[in-house]
Parts: sequence; C-alpha cells; structure tokens
Amino acid sequence: MKKRSQELMTDFKSSQKIAIIYSDLFENEKQISEIVNELKKEGKEISMMVYCHSIKKKTTALPHFHSKEISLTGEIKSEDLNFFLRQSYDFALCFDQSRHFIIDYVFSQVKAKCRVGIRTPSRDHLFEMMIQADDQQTPLSSEVLRYLKMIQSYEY
Repeated sequence: MKKRSQELMTDFKSSQKIAIIYSDLFENEKQISEIVNELKKEGKEISMMVYCHSIKKKTTALPHFHSKEISLTGEIKSEDLNFFLRQSYDFALCFDQSRHFIIDYVFSQVKAKCRVGIRTPSRDHLFEMMIQADDQQTPLSSEVLRYLKMIQSYEY
C-alpha cells in the first residue's frame, strides 16, 4: 500500500466530489441508487466504479473493472479505472464487505481526503472512518451516509 500524506478533511456540507466503489456482488443495487440520488440532492458530484468478479458477467452499465485489468505488479490496464483514480475526491465510500484484495488495492489508490467504509478489523489501514451498524434492520450503506452527513466544520 502506498504511504499517504495527511490532508485536511472537508466537512460534508462543503464537500463536492464523492467516489463510490462497490462489488457487483453487493446485495442491493436499489440501495446504491438511493444513496447516489440522496447525495446528488445534496449537490454532490458522484463518481462510481464497480468491481466485476466475473469477466464474462459484466452486470452493470456503470464504469467497471475486473481482475484481468490489473497486472501482478499493480499496473492498471483499464482506461475507466485509470480515469477514476486520477481524480481527487473529498470522500471515498467503499460498500464492499467481501474483503476482496483487488477492491482493497484499488480503494487504497483513490485520492480522497477521507475514506469511509464498513468496519472490518483486517481493513483498518484502508479507512479514516469506519461504520459499524448493530441494528440488523438498518442497511450498512445507509449508516455510512448518516454518519457522513454528521461530519461538520467546527470553525467559529
């Protein structure tokens, strides 16, 4: 993993660009659409990238990548993914619970002031903010959005 320099974090209200990475195995496409729509209502520019586990089963019209597009040395051969990684974001959200090493590698390369993900002890090094929901009725991705909105500036 590349070493990151400390950057000033942006509060949610003044943030502009948000990156979202998720897997095509994510259980609820509707939930992702709702989160994207809610973020757009807040005036945020959203960039999405989907990891396809199977090369033959590209289940999305969104920009996507698969394992064959990243070499063993980490060279990225996907133009969509290269474009996604060249951008700078205020927040990067990862809705992957599979802990797939390729998703983790790509997420570690995202240029974001704050990376937010679902709490998994083995992935502490990837996130500045991790969300854990104890209520099984509330989807974790909704919890991520709820906590993201709580990030405020305390300048007086």
